Amino acid sequence: MERYITPLEIDTTKKLAYYKTILPTEIPSEDIPFYYVVQDGDRLDTLSYKFYNTTENWWILAKANNLANGSMAVPIGTRLFIPNV
Repeated sequence: MERYITPLEIDTTKKLAYYKTILPTEIPSEDIPFYYVVQDGDRLDTLSYKFYNTTENWWILAKANNLANGSMAVPIGTRLFIPNV
C-alpha cells in the first residue's frame, strides 16, 4: 500500500506544499494481538477448542506461549497470547 494518495500537492493560496496521506479507515482484526487470562478449569486442549473449534491446535497455544512442560494444564491467571491460524 502506498503511503500517499497523490504526489506533492501545492496550495498556492496558502503557499504550502504537502502530500495527502492515506489513513486506514479500519485496522483488520487479525492484526490486533489477542490475549486471554486462564480461568479455573482451562487447559490447552479446551482453549484450543474455544478459539479454533478443534482440540488439535493445543500445540499452537503451547508454542506461542513457551509452554513446553508436556502438560495440558496452565496455571490460573496466566496471560496467554492467542495467535491467529
